[in-house]
Amino acid sequence: MRIGNMEYVDWRQVGVLAANMACRMTTDDPRDDETVGRADDSCAEQYFFASYETQTCERPNLGAEAPAETRDREESYHELHAYHRAPGCSPDLTCPGRAELSADGRWTWKGLELDRDANLVADEQLALRRAAEGRDEVGGYGERGITPAMRRIEAELEHGSLVPDSENFALKSPERFKEKLAKLIDRYPDQPADKLASAIHDGIRFTLVFPAEEYASGVADATQRLTDAGYDLRLRKPSWDADDYRGVNSRWWDPEGKVLFEVQFHTPESWEAKQRTHDIYEKLCDTRITPAECKQLEEEQQRIVAAITVPPSADNITHYLKGQFDDRERESYLLRCFLDGRRWGRPRWAGTSPLAGRGRHPRRNAST
Repeated sequence: MRIGNMEYVDWRQVGVLAANMACRMTTDDPRDDETVGRADDSCAEQYFFASYETQTCERPNLGAEAPAETRDREESYHELHAYHRAPGCSPDLTCPGRAELSADGRWTWKGLELDRDANLVADEQLALRRAAEGRDEVGGYGERGITPAMRRIEAELEHGSLVPDSENFALKSPERFKEKLAKLIDRYPDQPADKLASAIHDGIRFTLVFPAEEYASGVADATQRLTDAGYDLRLRKPSWDADDYRGVNSRWWDPEGKVLFEVQFHTPESWEAKQRTHDIYEKLCDTRITPAECKQLEEEQQRIVAAITVPPSADNITHYLKGQFDDRERESYLLRCFLDGRRWGRPRWAGTSPLAGRGRHPRRNAST
């Protein structure tokens, strides 16, 4: 569908599940969240503990048929999936209920806990993200903020668009933000809560969807436009060769709001698969799950993901970590140093360009 000089994804072609749901939500993505700092993701761990410092455009009303969403993310997700479950999907999850705040300021939810000080840190960080995202006290937008900038970038793209109703789900819910912080504090007890909270990269998040045939060029175009808008790419993780999730996740630094935010890049097919596998991932993250249940869920997840068509030239999208360079480039550089008898040093091009290494294979990493 073309409007003016902009081409948008025809969401009627996204698939039965996503069409019925009208892609009303951008679900939290444990795939990306929970892998930061794992032993098998050393680059991401180095990134995680690096310094965390350091006019409204016209657009088509793609969600005009549906009323604005009034439920929170958790209620919306569980209700919609109760009615729009694709054949073969795992059983519906039990809604985890509301978080509780005790008289002494302790926050608890789903067996997780933040003490009073950590909960205050979370509230401060949530307020910082609300300010950076751009909405005012009544939920409207002017020209400042990340969301208006993302809409301007969307309008400039030759292909693709943000998923519908992106404004409603640009901010991570307080419960999910605090849940993630509680898990990080458990994992890294020697790290201060404010540093861990500042490093949460998806407190603000967006998803851009491109037609499969324009996917690789669309990711490059959006990356360049985000950079031109003043945002600093910190990490890009392609995972089109993974068996549990397919797409590209990227993390950006907003120098004005002083926060990280996430942009995911999908095709209509991979976006639909992400929605279908969200409840599977929630179950896999539950420590009470039995080995037999885990195996069954993983097989179901892999079946859904395996059916996703890899878009042309997706393997040209490289892994990028600011300050480092692609694994294959590193190996080639060190080999040349060895053969030439030179001292190992930092190549002048290392880590200087978000698009460095285009045309080479991405870093192979099944964790996403």
